[in-house]
Order: sequence, then C-alpha cells, then structure tokens
Amino acid sequence: MSDVKTLKQTRLLEGVKDYTPKEILRELRERPWRAGPYGKQNWGIWLHSIAPYVGRIKPAFAHWLIRICTRPKDIVLDPFCGIGTIPLEADLLGRRAIGLELNPYALVVSKAKFDRRPLNEEIRWLKDLRLDLDSVKLEEVSPYIRQFYHEQTLKEMFALKNEIIREHKIFLLGCLLGIAHGHRPQHLSAYTGYIVPYRKAKVPPKRYRAVIPRMIRKVRRMYTNPFPLKTEGEIIEADARAMPFKDESIDTVISSPPYYSTIDYVESNRLRLAILGFDDKMQKDLKEDLIQKDKTYLNEMKKVGQEIYRILKPESYCILVLGDFPKSKTSINTAEKVSELFSELGFETYGIIEDEIPTAKRTVLKWSGEDALKSMKTKLDRIVVMKVNK
Repeated sequence: MSDVKTLKQTRLLEGVKDYTPKEILRELRERPWRAGPYGKQNWGIWLHSIAPYVGRIKPAFAHWLIRICTRPKDIVLDPFCGIGTIPLEADLLGRRAIGLELNPYALVVSKAKFDRRPLNEEIRWLKDLRLDLDSVKLEEVSPYIRQFYHEQTLKEMFALKNEIIREHKIFLLGCLLGIAHGHRPQHLSAYTGYIVPYRKAKVPPKRYRAVIPRMIRKVRRMYTNPFPLKTEGEIIEADARAMPFKDESIDTVISSPPYYSTIDYVESNRLRLAILGFDDKMQKDLKEDLIQKDKTYLNEMKKVGQEIYRILKPESYCILVLGDFPKSKTSINTAEKVSELFSELGFETYGIIEDEIPTAKRTVLKWSGEDALKSMKTKLDRIVVMKVNK
C-alpha cells in the first residue's frame, strides 16, 4: 500500500474530517508496517537504537499505529512507554508526545531521546572531558558488575557516568547504557548478550576497551538520520495507575502494556540497572512495583483502565497492543481479557486485530537448530481498538 493511498484513506491531511472506527480497522488490517521498507528490521531513525529493551514495539509498527489512529497535533500518551518508541515516533509525526515509565533504565533511555542538542556540542564535551579515574573505587563496585569488565574500562565507564549525571546530560547517559554491554567491538564489556546480560560458558579475556572513543562513535551513529532538536515531547516518571493529568486532557492513548507474566523487565535489564546504581534489593523492590505478575495482572490493568478512562477526552481512542500469555498447553488471550475488563469501565471495543510476530529465524537456527525452528508456535500480538463512551 502506498503512503499516498494510506494518507487519503485515513484522513491524515490537515483539515480533513475525523477518522472513523471502520476506517481505522480497515487500515490496520492492511498491516502497512510489513510492506516495503517498513518491513525491514532496521527501519526507523538511528535514535530508536540508542539502547535495547526486551519486548519493545518495533518503530515501524509504532509509526503506523500513530499515523492511522491519530491526527497531527493530537496529544498522544503512552502510559507504558518503555524506551520511548511510541513517543519518539509520535513526536516525529507532529503529535504532542507524552510517555510514562517506572523502570529506571527504560526511563533514562526514553528521556535520552528527547534530550536533544547539536551533535558538535555533544562531541566537543566528550573530547574536552578529563576523567577523574581516582574517584572510582572499584572495591565499591559490586562483584556482579566487575565480572564483565576490564578494570581500566570499568574505571573510565564509572568516571564518565558520574560526570554525565553531574552535568545532567541524559542523552549521553542513554548512549553509555547502550554500549555498556554486548558482544561487538563497540561494546565495553567482555562477551555478553546485547539485551540480556548472560555470560558464555567460556568467557574471552577481559580486554581493555577505551570508553570515550566508543562513546563518540556511538553518539555520531545516533545522529546518522536528521531529527528536530526542538520538541514538545515529554517523558515522565509516573505510574499508569495514578497518572499526573487532568480529567479529559489526552486525545489518544497508544501503548504496548507489559506482557502478561512472560517478560521480567527487571531481570532482563539487571546489569544496566546495576550500573545505574540499583542493587539487588532495589531491583527486587522494583519488581514489586511493576505490572508483570500473572496473579495480579488483570487487577492492576483495571486500575490502568480507570485512569485511561479518566484522562481521555470524550469519544477518544485507546489502542493497546497485547501479547498472549502461554500457560502449559494453552494460552490466555490477553487482548480479550483486557477488552472485557475495559468494557466494564465504559470502553467500547471495535475490533481486535491479530499481528503475527515473525520468528527470529537466524537466532533460532544459531542457538537451537532447524528442529527447534519447526516446532516453534506462531506468536501473536493483538491490536485492541477501543473508544471511551462518555
């Protein structure tokens, strides 16, 4: 489907009449995020790739949800923004983007995407910086962190982190977390996973990796694609169960809420959270605060639904992307459960659209082989299109 055809069909031109549920459903069923360049794994500006996050929504998917379901200048809220994929795309599409997040690692990365300064300013600051390595006492760094790094690299990394925080340079902090660990030369650690910090059975030697040169290369990559330095977008540390907004102040909610007990958003980011200063106890407490337990998931999502109903303007849309919850030999259709829950709160569901999640074939083949690939079940995201009735 061409962009021009889609723009006409979804009433996205300035001054054209409002979109209807029927039009939204028709466009979503076309799945334009799979067509042409949008179907490529690396579609989107480099700023999306400042740092990884398990279970994040793809930029092309976010792009089309926003284009189809909102209008220019709308206030678009993502109450579970993760690393800010939806707010960033909303901002780039001329919407007033707001994201809420509680996970400190995801919060930093989201905020980093909206802390925009000229490239030469960021590079000059890094080049002129003189790191105070004596201020870093390695014995005060947890053994869990130390196992991944050469001592000199670790000193440089923590000295840089301290300067970044002192100068409140959130974009650079996001970049530092992005290269904090991984298995490629641009990363600072010994061999680890890029997203989840596992260790291989046979760990290569901890080679020294200079931090500042890698940071400069990382920053330059993030500016590969142009983006506006001025933005009205905002990322807020806040709980979706108690949103800091006035009644009926938001035009549209688009979000991919936490998966129903299938992803541990703390453990998956354990090393980067530790680098930010969150020890084991703090991470354990954080798990208790987040919505990710199967026994309490629906009760907590009901609180979220009540808040979304309160802050949305009358006749406004709430678009949620939800994954199924596998349970022994069956699975729970989270989209249907949440839809039923929200209907009790005053929402009307117009449709639930299935979107197959492609198997990461190369990864499966590399680690598990052809038999594992053949036995894998198709995974689905489901797009729930709802509207508030007020």
